[in-house]
Amino acid sequence: VTILIKNIPFTELKVVKGEEGRAIMLLLEIMSQKMLLVNIYAPVGGDPSFFHRLNSKLQQFPNTPIIVGGDFNEVLDLQLDRSLETKLHVSGTNKAIHSLISDFKDYFLISRSLVGDTFAADIDVRSISDHAPITFTHSDIFGLETSKSWRLNVFLLRLPEVQKPLLTFFICNPRENSDMGLLWDTLKAVLRGRLISFATNRKRAQQKRTVELEQEIKDKELALKLNFSLESYHALQFLKYKYNKIISQSVEFALFRVRQSYFEAGEKASKLLAYRLRKLTSSKAIRLIKSDSNKFLVTNKDINSAFKQFYSKLYTTESTVNVTEVNDYLARVNLPCLNPEDRDLLETPISIPEIEKYSKENAGSGPFSFPD
Repeated sequence: VTILIKNIPFTELKVVKGEEGRAIMLLLEIMSQKMLLVNIYAPVGGDPSFFHRLNSKLQQFPNTPIIVGGDFNEVLDLQLDRSLETKLHVSGTNKAIHSLISDFKDYFLISRSLVGDTFAADIDVRSISDHAPITFTHSDIFGLETSKSWRLNVFLLRLPEVQKPLLTFFICNPRENSDMGLLWDTLKAVLRGRLISFATNRKRAQQKRTVELEQEIKDKELALKLNFSLESYHALQFLKYKYNKIISQSVEFALFRVRQSYFEAGEKASKLLAYRLRKLTSSKAIRLIKSDSNKFLVTNKDINSAFKQFYSKLYTTESTVNVTEVNDYLARVNLPCLNPEDRDLLETPISIPEIEKYSKENAGSGPFSFPD
């Protein structure tokens, strides 16, 4: 399974699927750069024909940076790797690298052009299944703006830590001595600030606990690998259970957001159309422009700044305005104006006989008709 971060603006160009679902290729464009992502799950026991077919499909994308990742079900042998330009020297570093490579079968293979832009490639904790997720970070997609919008999490209103300040607010601000509109606006402002602060602290604590559990799981797996015992195995499973419980809460909240987005308006089609229009607007957003200095701008902040500078320069007049000349010109123009009698006549209220005189007979009711 290949997972992309959802807020990365990419354009899907082509998708190629392999036999039996063991390979999928996604040709996409991320911030004006084409890239081929390949995720594979090689057959167990080694199958040279699988890699031959994979290589032939990769030849369809020449001059395109490629990232291949997944479970190869094979151990890389550095002694047989003929792509190395120099022979391996016997050193502690090479021994450590060889030991690390021979201990895992999940790899990332990337094009040489991407080596300098690679920030990290990590093997995460095997907390959900027997397969460890592997993450790849590419530095060219850094600097993306995060969403600044805030939405109310109604689940927080059920917590006692949030309900207690609400009761205190109503005790300090009795409804009998306050305007209801002003009280409601004040409550929303206070509640918004408290919820943002509480949700931020709660999220930080949850992330800290998640990192601690991941480290404990790593330590337990290493200890279990060196010295297996039934007690250590049960302790490892208990840590995975607590980790999965935290992750399940995050997944449950994400599903709640999806249901809220599409079903909060009931059967009204306008809400669904509004969300659809928002997605279409996002898909047609400007992803890349070239500045006056022939530099490509890809972030929203730089693009908006360039547009602002361009239109400010476009609509800025290059000539100076002489106010005296403008006033002299307007003084010479004889503009028509109403006399006082006509102005007073126009400002008089409309009478009922005038309405009856100019209204149509038997006119039907409607937004532009007079009711009976």
